Amino acid sequence: MFEILRFYIVYLALLSGIIGLISLHKLPSKRAKFLVVLIWFSVLVEIVGYHFTEWTGVLNYYVFNIYMFVTFCSYILLLRSLLIKINHKGTAVLCLVLFVFSFLLNILYYKEDINHSFIYSFAIGVLIVMILSCLYLIENFNSDKILNFKKSVFFWYILGLLVFHVPVLPFMLAIKWFLIKEDESVFSLVLFILNFLTHSCFIIGFLWSEKKYNY
Repeated sequence: MFEILRFYIVYLALLSGIIGLISLHKLPSKRAKFLVVLIWFSVLVEIVGYHFTEWTGVLNYYVFNIYMFVTFCSYILLLRSLLIKINHKGTAVLCLVLFVFSFLLNILYYKEDINHSFIYSFAIGVLIVMILSCLYLIENFNSDKILNFKKSVFFWYILGLLVFHVPVLPFMLAIKWFLIKEDESVFSLVLFILNFLTHSCFIIGFLWSEKKYNY
């Protein structure tokens, strides 16, 4: 019943990407503009991922594993650039090394056929993003930035990442560990709702943020 919702996710990304482009005048720094690049990258991946099996005759895990690697590395580097304390920045670097190492281990584990979902790398990536996001929020709430945190596009972007990844991780692990049958209808509904909430955060960030808080 809800299977078709999964294919509307790309339109959510398109909407937030277009609003991001319209809001470029409020995104003065390279890292602020990079948020828009990441959204448009997700649009490209959704389109390619949708047609990949049709074009190649193989499952599209290749596409989404590459997407996962690129985006989590980008999230970690973005969060590192936003963190102020030296030890927190160092933690981000170690987390990046850990994630890359876990991804390489996944490749070695599936060396006979790497066209599988790298669920454990995904789990590690989510945990890392959660930890670094908490450090970012703590730094903001313990500084004068707390007075204007809602005017920063970075706050809304990171909130969007958490809104998606925190709920989706236990859902994915339940399917993997407890061999729960994946209902395509339920899976599509969950993905659509989480993407809707995520891109809503992105859009709010683009519309509500002010230029002076987006450096």
